[in-house]
Amino acid sequence: MNNPSAPLTPVQRVWLIDEVVRNILVHVPSIGCSRTLASCARVSTALSEPALDVLWSKMTGLLPLCRLLPHSSDAVVGHSDHSEQKLADSIDSSAVISDRDWSRFMRYARRVRKLHYHCREGPSERLRHRTFAALLRRAAHAGVSLLPRLEELSWLQSSQDIAHYRHFISPSLRRISVYVQPSLQPELQHANELLHLLNVQSPDVEELALEGVQLAASLEPLRAFQRLHSLHLGSVVVPVSVILSYCATMPNLSTLSMDLTQSPAHLGVPPQVHDSSLGALQVLRVAGPPSPIEEFINAVQSPSLRSAHLSILVPEHDRDGGARCVATLAARFATSLDTLRVEYKRPADRLAPPAPRAFSHYAQPLLSLRGLRKCTIAVEDALPVLMTDADVHAMADAWPRLVALEVTLRSSAALPSIVALSAFARGCPRLESLNVPIAQDVSDLDSDSAGARGGSEDACRQHGLRSLWLSGVGFTKRDSYRVMQYLVRTFPAVNLLPMS
Repeated sequence: MNNPSAPLTPVQRVWLIDEVVRNILVHVPSIGCSRTLASCARVSTALSEPALDVLWSKMTGLLPLCRLLPHSSDAVVGHSDHSEQKLADSIDSSAVISDRDWSRFMRYARRVRKLHYHCREGPSERLRHRTFAALLRRAAHAGVSLLPRLEELSWLQSSQDIAHYRHFISPSLRRISVYVQPSLQPELQHANELLHLLNVQSPDVEELALEGVQLAASLEPLRAFQRLHSLHLGSVVVPVSVILSYCATMPNLSTLSMDLTQSPAHLGVPPQVHDSSLGALQVLRVAGPPSPIEEFINAVQSPSLRSAHLSILVPEHDRDGGARCVATLAARFATSLDTLRVEYKRPADRLAPPAPRAFSHYAQPLLSLRGLRKCTIAVEDALPVLMTDADVHAMADAWPRLVALEVTLRSSAALPSIVALSAFARGCPRLESLNVPIAQDVSDLDSDSAGARGGSEDACRQHGLRSLWLSGVGFTKRDSYRVMQYLVRTFPAVNLLPMS
């Protein structure tokens, strides 16, 4: 028998350290996680509270919490929509929550840190209006939010009561995402109510994502913007100047992503230059036609912009607009950018010109970025592209710090030979991942001449490239053997298993 008065062993004392217990519980495997945590909560007083905190930390709706209210046990017989409706009906019959029931409800509601509500119906529809109203009245009477310690709110819903997300705004909120279906009424899409609500109730929010939400033409600076460091704006329908006016009130904004596809275009008008700063911006992701993208890039004055992702929809009237955007970006941030992804897209109704376009049209503006470490160039236009050995050598010579490079072409008129890859062994000693299109013809792959083109033997022997993918080719068995010999000689550490 165990002696209660015996001193605890070191292993037993570990289980009394709350931080250690919680770190163990958050690493419970996702498969069967709920049952495991529920068992932990029952097996020991030392595990009970931490296990319950982890078990209830993330919710996808309010039904689990509502099962704690009276009459729920004999109403729920399964997990079907019919059972959920029976639960709502049983609770709705009273629509009054006693002090005791509210205390039990809040004991678990206070544990919720993340609410990801992705449903067609809103909570008042799924729980019945009287039930949800009773919860709101009880929370208002207690002076708290329904989920008073909520830190992350993600709200995606297509019914008309989208505004119910406001009942989950609390001072503890740090991350919020609101996605509005375009078919909803405009007044439900307006951002003013949400932004003012955040200003009053969640001034410490750090990440904000709005999809399908209309921004007002102007907005006074809000306290909620002072700590905001990440902002996503989807389906923006206002001019770039409006977005800049918002961002100008966010002194700590470091990550910004936005879709300018529907932003008003100024055809034939040069991009405007604004007095903006965005001085803390480090990561920029933007999609849309060239004009608003270039206008925004010209307004960014951040000395620390290190990562950019441009998804450029190149219109028929401005075929050089994509290259112009990239050239502007490269010229203004040549010393800070180290990660870049550029996608060139073509509108569905645009007719492709008959003549192919040289790959240098897309790559040349980037060659001034000497500090580039990660680069992706994706030409999704059906227009054929001419890519040569000279393009490969130009990239290898321009980017000595390159760690990862990916080039994808939807259509090609010419591709570089496989021996051109030796330029990366010579010019990019830190390269770890390479994905480029290569010509099918390997007739130039003579062991002596290919080795001579590979640069110094020492450079090849010490090169650390491990991940290599050659797109657009399918070698014969004989050619595959020759290709692998060449690649192993050029990049000794490369993993060729995916090609075998």
